[in-house]
Amino acid sequence: MGNSGWGPLLKRWSEEWLEARAAEDPDVFEDLDEAVVRDRWLGFEPAGAEAIAALEERIRGLGIEVPLPPSLRGFLQTTNGWRHAGGSVYLLAGAEDIGPYGDPLGQQAVYEEYLDEDAPDDQVLLVGMWGRALQLSLDSDMTDVLLDPGDVGADGEWAVYVHRGWSGERPGRYTSFRAFMEDMYQEFYRLGGDHSGFENTVTRDLDSRVEEARLACLRGELDDALDVFHEAGELGRPRAGLLAAQLRTLLGDGGWVPVDPRMDDPLYAGEVLPLKALHHVREGGQRDDLVLGPATEDHATDRERAGAVLARIRERTYEYASPGPFGRAVVEARELARWGDTDGAWRVLAAAVPRWEPYRDDHVAPFGLLADPLLGPVVTPERGRELLTTPRAGQTAAAPADRNEPKPVVVPDGLGWLTQWHPRAELRRDAYRFVLVEDIRPEELAERFGTGPLEPVAAESELRNLPFARPQRQGPRTPLARIGALDGWSFAFESGLWPDAESGRLPAFAPDRLTHPGTALSHGTRALTVWWEPGLFHFACAEDGEQRYAFTVHENERRETGAIPAALSPALLFPDPAGPAADLSDERRALDATAATFDVSLPRFALNTGRLPVLPTRPWLRSRPPEAAKAGARLTFTRRRAR
Repeated sequence: MGNSGWGPLLKRWSEEWLEARAAEDPDVFEDLDEAVVRDRWLGFEPAGAEAIAALEERIRGLGIEVPLPPSLRGFLQTTNGWRHAGGSVYLLAGAEDIGPYGDPLGQQAVYEEYLDEDAPDDQVLLVGMWGRALQLSLDSDMTDVLLDPGDVGADGEWAVYVHRGWSGERPGRYTSFRAFMEDMYQEFYRLGGDHSGFENTVTRDLDSRVEEARLACLRGELDDALDVFHEAGELGRPRAGLLAAQLRTLLGDGGWVPVDPRMDDPLYAGEVLPLKALHHVREGGQRDDLVLGPATEDHATDRERAGAVLARIRERTYEYASPGPFGRAVVEARELARWGDTDGAWRVLAAAVPRWEPYRDDHVAPFGLLADPLLGPVVTPERGRELLTTPRAGQTAAAPADRNEPKPVVVPDGLGWLTQWHPRAELRRDAYRFVLVEDIRPEELAERFGTGPLEPVAAESELRNLPFARPQRQGPRTPLARIGALDGWSFAFESGLWPDAESGRLPAFAPDRLTHPGTALSHGTRALTVWWEPGLFHFACAEDGEQRYAFTVHENERRETGAIPAALSPALLFPDPAGPAADLSDERRALDATAATFDVSLPRFALNTGRLPVLPTRPWLRSRPPEAAKAGARLTFTRRRAR
């Protein structure tokens, strides 16, 4: 609203405040000051030029040489003070009563204790503010409104600080008196929004616009709806906050969705609670009662049901559910995501969004999807926006969509992406190994390769904390692979982030002890094996239980067996006799050639971001007898001495 034209804002504020008070509590309204009700004005007569000049003279007498802030001057010229500035300030001073604050509680000394030589400018200003501020609040609930002549903007405005003595928090800062007053106008609505009797022309208009925006949101008109929800939310309309929170969740902004914690409400039980539980688990929360709800007799059943949801979230076995056709699509999409086809899972979900059914009028999107351990990672903020811009719940778009728009071309991920640097530390793989087996289901691969049952799904960053992933007291850790399938090939992928329990290092590649897992897995089909670590690339192709060909490039040593196709020739892929290039270009070339030769791919999103079932697998290296280990140690020692 700028720094001029106080009249329209203050007149509107007065009339809306009085109308809301009359509707909310008629008894309190009757006790109001007679002049306020008669004149419909929370202010007073304007301050005269003499009063303002006297104020400026008093300020100069305090050693303050900066001019009176423009917004305060304009305010005083409109009204010499103000009643009910927000919820805890009952009277703001006029020109005659504005004076030094004086720091009666010694706050400056308290804040100075936490000030060091590297403190930012805003902290330095705050410390000095207590001693030089002017007091604007005359009557309040332990709330000081302070005007700081030492914190002046380029526009000549002085900062305003609001110190709520009962809060134990730092003072809130406003860039100007005008900004403070505008926020107090909004606070009047924010504080009244939860009361059913709080109503006036503005609230009725806002609620009508919120309902129109809700329907627009269901038609896919997302941004316009968000603007309305934001405006209404700033003025305390609770329904706007509930609707906006659902949209922000799917857009990646997170936050709390305000729904009463009752398990008989499907919106809470199926959408809100799982996300609350997920956040609790991610934050390492110890107080489960914060998720389970109040410990009261009438809430006992709710706590028990909420506890079951929390347990499934912790175990990564929770399954999001939704009514109708969209719910059936969720089941289908989850099965695709389980084995790594996250793009296929999203296509199934996206196609079903128009048939999504809400639980009630205040439900505008299936935001609880984000709590599903398999589908949550699939719904990225970009896809969340796509979901929210799709008409749903029986609504149709305002304008027909272009049905001739070409479908996006799906490009296979291939294998070369494994060489690309990832910003997340847990995905900067310093080694990896995997097997690909053709024309078998991942469940069958798990039966052939596993040393135990498939464990719940996990992301790579979660593997370290799994109970069965911790090494035993004796012997090396059992290898752990994540299992999936893509384009007719099942895979078992193991990242090289997990050190051997005995040595504290990754198990070193040893060709004489390699178990050739792909050979055992290839009965009745084909299997590919890849092992990479710095300075090493091993590849093998097996068919029907026999190894057809293989090669190993380990620094300057090379081994080849069988008739290797020309496209996979080590001499072509690794031309430097000294070994694989340090910039991973040779590795990339070998992976791309493997992907092209066999038309294979590993799902990048699923392995980097999604979750896949975890399988304890058979060892890739045979255990070395103690005698051999000692001999190997002596051999190494002798070679070093010879050098």
